[in-house]
Amino acid sequence: MAKNHESGNIITNVGEKDFTLERVFDAPRDLVFKAFTDPEHVSQWWAPAGFTMPVCTIDLQPGGIWHYCFESPEGERHWSRSVYKEIIEPEKIVYTSTLSDEKANPVESPLPEHLATVTFVENNGKTKLTVNIQLPSVLDLKATMDMGMMEGLKQTINNLEEHLKVVR
Repeated sequence: MAKNHESGNIITNVGEKDFTLERVFDAPRDLVFKAFTDPEHVSQWWAPAGFTMPVCTIDLQPGGIWHYCFESPEGERHWSRSVYKEIIEPEKIVYTSTLSDEKANPVESPLPEHLATVTFVENNGKTKLTVNIQLPSVLDLKATMDMGMMEGLKQTINNLEEHLKVVR
C-alpha cells in the first residue's frame, strides 16, 4: 500500500514499513557523496529547519560510527548515532540509526532504530539521491511519521541543495 507524493523537488514514497525520499541535485555524484560523508560538510546542512549541528564525527567504514547532535533554536540538544553497515564509494551507504547520549551510547526512545540506505546515481553531471528508511514494524513506521521524521528529513535534504550551491 505505497503512497507516492511529490513536494517541491523531493519525491516521497511511503510503504508498509518504510519511506523513501528522492531528489536530483545539479552536482556531480562525487561532490554529493562527499557532502554526505565528510563531517565538515555534513555539519553545515544535516539538520531540520531552524536547527544546527554543533557536533558531528564520522568514522566512514563498516562498523564505524557517525555521532552527531542537533541543537534547537532554544538550545535543546538531541543526540543520534548511526553505525555504518556498508559503504560503496561513491554509490551507496547503509547504516542503522538511533537516538543516543552525548557519548554515543544508544538511549531508550519512542523513535525506534531504523535502517537507512542511501544511493547516489549520476546522470549527465547531476546526481539522484535516494534515501530509504526501513522501520521494524508498521507501528514503528506510524510512530516515526507521527513524530515528523519524514518532514524533518525533507527539510534536511533541501538544506543539502543550498550547501552544494556554496561548495561548487
